[in-house]
Amino acid sequence: WSISPQLPDGDEPHYLIIAQSLLRDGDLAIENNHTRRDYHDYFEPFLKPDFLRRGVNGQIYSIHAPGLPAVVAPALALFGYPGVLVFLALVSAGATALVWIAVWKVTGDAAASWFGWATVALSAPFVFQAFTVYPDGLGAALVMAGVLASLSGRDISLRTLMATGGALALLPWLHTRFSLTASALGVVMLLR
Repeated sequence: WSISPQLPDGDEPHYLIIAQSLLRDGDLAIENNHTRRDYHDYFEPFLKPDFLRRGVNGQIYSIHAPGLPAVVAPALALFGYPGVLVFLALVSAGATALVWIAVWKVTGDAAASWFGWATVALSAPFVFQAFTVYPDGLGAALVMAGVLASLSGRDISLRTLMATGGALALLPWLHTRFSLTASALGVVMLLR
């Protein structure tokens, strides 16, 4: 609550404007959204488009991956920026619950599960990424879904395996840094 007057900041408005472009225009071209200043609902200062160069069609596309904006677009449409924050906080909380479950599956010990939960949930990077519009909280939840599926081995159902495959496929669309993690978890799942 204490830093909410300073938010959104950094790359957050850029992720949100991509979501707005998906909602209003059904595309990823963001120049018209910047021209209309669609971002004024949640960001007052002038927001320059974050891009490297125009596409071959002359349009401006953000340098930020479209996965997070696509996932948060419904929350943005229904509840605005505060709704996106609540949605991402809930997803982050779910990620920590998956950590607890994963540690429980490995150890069968509640104390170890709570310790594992605390090492993730109370870490500074996770706390600060849990209530801002960045792909890390959602990425953590998807990674933990892959970890849990890997721990299941041959006992995993086809439905769970397909859902986990979808989660891992979404990871690179959140940010390219998740590509290696998604690939590694996919290989581990196949081997198990």
